[in-house]
Amino acid sequence: MVTLSAVPYCLNENIRKIIPESKVLVVGAGGIGCEVLKNLALSGFQHIEIIDLDTIDEHVGKPKAVVARESIISYNPNINIKAYHDSVTSSEYGVNFFKKFDLVLNALDNRAARNHVNRMCLAGDVPLIESGTSGYSGQVELIKKGVTQCYECQPKAPQKTFPGCTIRNTPSEPVHCIVWAKHLFNQLFGEEDPDQDVSPDAEDPDAKVEGEHSITKTGNIKRTSTRQWAQKIDYDPEKII
Repeated sequence: MVTLSAVPYCLNENIRKIIPESKVLVVGAGGIGCEVLKNLALSGFQHIEIIDLDTIDEHVGKPKAVVARESIISYNPNINIKAYHDSVTSSEYGVNFFKKFDLVLNALDNRAARNHVNRMCLAGDVPLIESGTSGYSGQVELIKKGVTQCYECQPKAPQKTFPGCTIRNTPSEPVHCIVWAKHLFNQLFGEEDPDQDVSPDAEDPDAKVEGEHSITKTGNIKRTSTRQWAQKIDYDPEKII
């Protein structure tokens, strides 16, 4: 393992100057993204932006990007960090947006968003550290225009598994709805699997039913699973549908 102290002094000084001045974008604030953000903050990066579409149940439906920002500031209150609760594939985040950054780090769990970030970084000639998960597989690689192959250069096997937060909160493809229906059927009538819980988000105003959720001592909402709700109404077919 090479430590910073083992790097030649001139390079060491270079790194110390570059890191605080570099502008970094982290795409995804889930399991991988939060760890990446923590490491960036502890490594001395001062200008960080985060973008994530999802909310997080443990913080009463607050955006993941916002919660991640608050956590990182607790590590270093002097960091200039900005959070976007949005989809990176939105037209607002085109090539000019990506050109603002010296480095982009992907921490995504779906292929469409990863393809988009890959293309934007290539078009803007911005180095990309691509990391993420697909089912139980994980990977990390550096992508630099004209130096390495890109994320889409090698064909990928069809995605067979999808993250629960995408299925429940932010479905964007027809297959997401099909997977949601399969999980929901099992949750209602089959073998219950916590990893396939597609119960409505407690903070979704369209899904919330009066009296269905309770507030915990910490102020968070305790979500009732779809199966518990179905049992409570004695599997009334009209309400279930």
